[in-house]
Amino acid sequence: MRKSQVSLLFGILTLVAAASLMPLKAQEFQSSNDLLDPNAFLVQSELYLWNRFSDLLDTVRCGIAVGPGLGAEVAITEYAQLSLYANNETGVAFPHFLPPLWLVDKYENNVDAFEYHNGKYATAAFGPWRAESSVYGLDDRNVHFRRDKWDLRLQLDLLLVHFYVAIRPVEILDFFTGFVGLDLSLDDAQLNPVLERRPADQFGRGICNILFGVVEVPNNIFRVTRNEGDLAGCSKGVGLGLWRFLVRECVGVVELVTFPFGWEPIIEPAYVINDTDQATNWKVYKPAFHKRY
Repeated sequence: MRKSQVSLLFGILTLVAAASLMPLKAQEFQSSNDLLDPNAFLVQSELYLWNRFSDLLDTVRCGIAVGPGLGAEVAITEYAQLSLYANNETGVAFPHFLPPLWLVDKYENNVDAFEYHNGKYATAAFGPWRAESSVYGLDDRNVHFRRDKWDLRLQLDLLLVHFYVAIRPVEILDFFTGFVGLDLSLDDAQLNPVLERRPADQFGRGICNILFGVVEVPNNIFRVTRNEGDLAGCSKGVGLGLWRFLVRECVGVVELVTFPFGWEPIIEPAYVINDTDQATNWKVYKPAFHKRY
């Protein structure tokens, strides 16, 4: 290997190493004391991974609509468009193609992940030129799927069903720059230095929910039988117990994996074996994904 190639390889490795360390310094660590706090280091590391995962989910939006219509649109930003279609549609746009993860937007931003619209319009576009007529007015964003300036869009109107997908270069750039600590979209969750955290409590709850969550089954059978009779106990009690058992197991895993955050309990009562009346006090709260940690 020639000397110039060795120098180039060494330079690349140096940049990679610097980039891997930069996020912790630029984005997560707020003081030199954090370096000496193992819990803060774990929280910051998990937040860093969570933010990269969340940024990745932001890179694509999809949608579906119904109503009479025909045509298609392909757009590579608003400066390179080719479209000709007319329709009368009612539709909804949603994040990416993974329905179970649609809740990420809701929990993180505390807003509805879905965007609804209803419109009757005709569109023609070529290059940067676009002409559109609409009975609802051209400036109403609720008439059609979202059209952001730099997005790569595809829309197909197939008589009664219409499909939409948008790739978002701005969010793709935000995803990659996030690895080196730059939050271009200003949507990364940040560590709140004054928030009181109890990681030991969360760790203990997570372990207990995983190991003893199954106790929900006999607990609910006995409780429902006592309050409503044998028939209700062997039907409603079993079903309710199995459901609460599954919820506790899932919550236990979440609490164990994220224990450095020291959240308040997600399930009330926090422990499956307790002295409270589960008939009135058993509740599930939103995890703190949408809060400033």
